[in-house]
Amino acid sequence: MIQTNVSNIPRILKMQYDNTLVLACAGSGKTYGMCNDSRSLSEKSTKKILMLSYTHKGIYSIKKEYAKQNNGVLDKNVVISTWFQFILKELIRPYQRIFLEKISQIRSFDFSRMYGANYEKKNTTSYFLNRNNDVKANRASEFALLLNKLSDGAVLKRLEETYACIYIDELQDLVGKDIELLELLFLSSIKIYCVGDYKQATLKTHNPKSDRKKGGMYVFSYLETCRDSHRINIVKNNTSKRFVSDIANFANLVYPEEPIIGALEAEEPATGVFQILQTDIHDYIQHLKPSILKYDVKTPTLGYPSLNFGVSKGMTLERVLIFPNKPLSTFLLDPSKGLKAPDKYYVGVTRAKFSLTFVVEKLKPNRYFFEDSINLGGNNIRVLKFKL
Repeated sequence: MIQTNVSNIPRILKMQYDNTLVLACAGSGKTYGMCNDSRSLSEKSTKKILMLSYTHKGIYSIKKEYAKQNNGVLDKNVVISTWFQFILKELIRPYQRIFLEKISQIRSFDFSRMYGANYEKKNTTSYFLNRNNDVKANRASEFALLLNKLSDGAVLKRLEETYACIYIDELQDLVGKDIELLELLFLSSIKIYCVGDYKQATLKTHNPKSDRKKGGMYVFSYLETCRDSHRINIVKNNTSKRFVSDIANFANLVYPEEPIIGALEAEEPATGVFQILQTDIHDYIQHLKPSILKYDVKTPTLGYPSLNFGVSKGMTLERVLIFPNKPLSTFLLDPSKGLKAPDKYYVGVTRAKFSLTFVVEKLKPNRYFFEDSINLGGNNIRVLKFKL
């Protein structure tokens, strides 16, 4: 007689689900699709739905989109949380007694040594916790994995009993042991739905010493190798509904791999990609009211309030005016030469719907930018316009 191992039943039930990995470009509707899928599942499931993102801004975007699709309501069985909140609340705190032989000791995270060196002996209390029993954030996923092992899989089993599906936004932010934890989730009975864009890998949960080729910008290519073993349905979308075609074409020069398509059609004035003189930006800002972006805090903006590229990730803006740093200024003189480490620049140039304009000291036409003009309040202003 063949005996069935009861502990394997959740893994067998996994066969009814297909995990989903959506690799899609900026403005393709990743958050919309994730929320739409979760709303549909929420109506049918008796279990909870969990939606995760690394940043608080990402959480805000998910809540906003879900409520927009659901008549302003967040369903009671939908939990929206940051990646670190999830690890602490669901994976570590309920099972801390296994490691510490005490309860109610762990309350929060210690983010002070996210990228510094650590020399504590592996798998000791000081390896995972500081003196206040706060979890060292750069070892959060590793701690959760150890607790699952020490509990004979109880950590994962509890998740399986609680959640029907876990949605993970901005997948490219996960690195190191996060990926090992993600693989564990893929092999569970929970449906896993991930979305992201390797071109926007500007943030990361911590600085791992190992598995560097599995996380961040590499996570999608790595998971493609696990497609069959982890039952992952991979969906790719390189068409953006956010911006006009000229912005997409310029973004493809910034980050040439897997070119994107801009599908937005607009009859707005001054549509496209431009270079404008510093002496004309006051009128430009007054008439077109663009959002002002810069690479980082070191980039001067003539006193105009602005956002860093990294902070703008996830935003959709009507018009963008960029004060370029030195590498970007050099790139504008000859875009065919490319940019080193283009991910943050790619984020900056893919925010705008109608116009993307760069502030320059001199107008120097090249094979991509040609002499043109735009009308601002009845005055024609000289610009360079991008044409491919």
